Amino acid sequence: MSSMKMKVLLSIVFLISTYLVNTDARYPLRILGLFPHPGVSHFHFFHPIMRGLAEAGHDVTVVSHFPDKSPPVRYTDYVLTGVDTLSNSVDLKFFENRRFYNHFVEFFMLNQWGQEACNFTLKSEALGQVLRQKTPYDVIIIEQFNTDCMMGVAHMLKAPVIALSSCALMPWHYERTGSPIIPSHIPALFLGVSEEMSFPERLANWITFHGMKLLYTYVTIPSTDKLLQNKFGHDMPSVSELVKETSLFFVNQHFSLSGVKPIPPSVIELGGIHIQKSKPLSADLQRFLDNAEHGVIFISWGSMIRAETLPASKRDAILRAVKRLKQKVIWKWENDTLQDKPDNMLINKWWPQRDILCHPNVKVFMTHAGLMGSSEAAYCGVPTVATPMYGDQFLNAAAMKQRGMGVVLQYEDMTENSIIRALKKALEKSYMDNAKQISQSFNHRPQTALMTAIWWVEYVSKTKGAQLTKSSAVYMPRFSYYCLDIYLFVTLILSISVYSWIVIFQKICSRNRKTIKKKNE
Repeated sequence: MSSMKMKVLLSIVFLISTYLVNTDARYPLRILGLFPHPGVSHFHFFHPIMRGLAEAGHDVTVVSHFPDKSPPVRYTDYVLTGVDTLSNSVDLKFFENRRFYNHFVEFFMLNQWGQEACNFTLKSEALGQVLRQKTPYDVIIIEQFNTDCMMGVAHMLKAPVIALSSCALMPWHYERTGSPIIPSHIPALFLGVSEEMSFPERLANWITFHGMKLLYTYVTIPSTDKLLQNKFGHDMPSVSELVKETSLFFVNQHFSLSGVKPIPPSVIELGGIHIQKSKPLSADLQRFLDNAEHGVIFISWGSMIRAETLPASKRDAILRAVKRLKQKVIWKWENDTLQDKPDNMLINKWWPQRDILCHPNVKVFMTHAGLMGSSEAAYCGVPTVATPMYGDQFLNAAAMKQRGMGVVLQYEDMTENSIIRALKKALEKSYMDNAKQISQSFNHRPQTALMTAIWWVEYVSKTKGAQLTKSSAVYMPRFSYYCLDIYLFVTLILSISVYSWIVIFQKICSRNRKTIKKKNE
């Protein structure tokens, strides 16, 4: 055989083998993303995954409130319109006079948001178009947050489901992943405690974990089931059963910041996936940062909180504290003007947060401890002064404090002097050293978070649901999972044994007394 014919034959063999490999992997995958929650901070975690899958060559369809401004070729948006998104929408007056039970109040607020988002999405034209197309999707990616409504849609489309959580696992997420609930060691998302808890903290953590789970079971699930049955018919199974079929759970956390937790292989940590490559700063901002002889303090409370709604007393306390600092200060302030603004302060409605934090002159990040900003602080190795307001921010603030990279300054305690004390403490060398150590661990991974996510999505499709990663504990009753039946059985046996010995002892004593009595007679 001539060398030319051999080359042609080898080329044909290569092409056939490549085709077979790609056919086996079912490239390109058809992937659907369902994101009914109108919070843009949540979507910052979802969007890089969906866009990355499209750039990897897969056909990606996304139902959300946030269309991609420059979508890749294989990325298709179906936009949920007609609802106000949760951006710059939180008034700080809401956090005045908070009570110890405020996190339970937050649950009912989250439940209401979830039901409204579910009802709106089920009736939307965007979802209607997706359902009418009857596309055979290979994987469906869903946010599981304050409702499991989209599990009903996935059930109708009959495709493996990957769940996403933009925060740490909620109390109702543990059972569906086969993860143990250990309130003595795992802090509940709504409380400001770390893994190291005192007895009162463990008690509060236990009540919160189980209280939130019961509320979700008996308040959220029935109302979600009703909405789905109205849409798809009364044959629709309860979402409490549908969530057990979740193949994987992508969670926005990393052990270096969030702490070590006993999680099964079906729970994948993707903390920091939203952090992109640095971009050049504007000339004015670059000059401001470069010329900060004593460093810069950056203040930002995220995409939802409007700093300009601060009560005058707290706003003035910050301004007076800033005037006493030798550092320069950058503040995300959602107004064009700020009365009595100090000369060492720069304000703007929006700042490139990640790029500012990674500048070597930034010494402290004053934050509300949202997970996106906390992850960026960990990525860049910057100490924090955390003032948590709601949700998982208390958990994130406690984690940074426990790791020695953060100081917690409660919103109720914000005064000129308390702000100065917190900043001076965060400026100590030990806090910067700890932040740099966490940064090294946060960034040193076998592969990027995005590549990890893409690999697992492809794995779920190829294995038709990644069944071997799923714990059998998902299908066990909690009574059996925690061996309560065993404890009950052992307790019963011990009780019977102890009771039997008591009866025998009493009979022996009674017989001895009778014998002694007879002798005395």
